[in-house]
Amino acid sequence: MIKNRLIQLIYRVIFVSLSFIGTLNSFGLLGGTINLDCLVYYTNLSNYLCFIVMFIVVVSTYKHIKNGDLTGNNTIINKLKFYSTIIILVTFLVYNILLTDNMFGKGWNSLGNLLFHILLPLMFVFDHILFDKHHSLTWYDPLCSTILPLIYVAFILIRGALLPADFNGTIYPYFFLNVGEIGIGMVCLWVLVLLVIFIIIGYIFYLYDKFEIVNKKIEFKIKKQG
Repeated sequence: MIKNRLIQLIYRVIFVSLSFIGTLNSFGLLGGTINLDCLVYYTNLSNYLCFIVMFIVVVSTYKHIKNGDLTGNNTIINKLKFYSTIIILVTFLVYNILLTDNMFGKGWNSLGNLLFHILLPLMFVFDHILFDKHHSLTWYDPLCSTILPLIYVAFILIRGALLPADFNGTIYPYFFLNVGEIGIGMVCLWVLVLLVIFIIIGYIFYLYDKFEIVNKKIEFKIKKQG
């Protein structure tokens, strides 16, 4: 891990700046219009979450530096940052595996795709890997990381059921949530598959959180809770 807070601050300020541009673009503001349809897309919501989390971390990092604390790793809102890391990583994987044929073709064809689907998710994940303090997670944190995505799924399905048939906007933003086209059974299956992926990724990061290199040997520091 990198403990230099100045390096952390520079990296995080770059992230927040790019994320702010991506947020403006997602609302259509860079093109002179306002598009509130962006609020139903998991990609956008997960990126907004990461923007808010990273902004808080930037402020904390700056305060450490201002107070002369130039070395260390992030501990503020550490669990929420971990949850956000898993959430945004799944955004990256789902888009580049399920929703586009070729990341380096369609994925690079616009500012929005480049920022929200590729660059910012990877930057956020690397921030967690490089700059966050280890040994702060419990065994159930990977499970907790699924709560916000499940709330999103519930919101989309309930909203879709309540909207009138002649609604002109986006009802189901992703094919695997489109009850009208694939049926509730297939939607549930897709959600289950994605839930398993969430949990697997969460526990991979959980193990990363627990490992240390002691005397050139890899050790896992897993403490019993309670």
